[in-house]
Amino acid sequence: MAFAQQLLITGAIKILIVLLVIVVLILLDPRYVTAYISINYEIVIIYIFSALTLLYCIVSVILYFIMNKRDEPGPSTNLSITEVIFATAGIMGWLIIIGIGGTISQRTILETGEFFGWIGALAGIIVGCFLGIAGLFALNVINDKILSRDRREKYNGYMQGR
Repeated sequence: MAFAQQLLITGAIKILIVLLVIVVLILLDPRYVTAYISINYEIVIIYIFSALTLLYCIVSVILYFIMNKRDEPGPSTNLSITEVIFATAGIMGWLIIIGIGGTISQRTILETGEFFGWIGALAGIIVGCFLGIAGLFALNVINDKILSRDRREKYNGYMQGR
């Protein structure tokens, strides 16, 4: 039984996201994070979005392997819409982290600012990965529900009688 190509690509992207989030968490070294009391809420936001991203990516990759056991060739519409929603939420969360990384890197000392600059850069790569996931699954919905030849033939005469 072959693994659906779309699920394989998005699974690889999510594994890349997990690795990038782990690097972001490594860059949040407690040595300098606790030294700046005024940025604690921003650090907590980074930790929250990192934890939610890790949870989402790991659980969905596990679900991809479970879904591989079924006989359908690709992801369902419900899965595609859910992935688009979660990927969009990931984009919004990591865009906030890009802003946090940029502002902290500008207003702190050189060593800490460099680390937060890298956090902002990694957050930008993560946003790009989430854009790829959202795009792949949005194309799946468009191809399966809007541009599908089977659906067009099935509902061809639906609006002609009105």
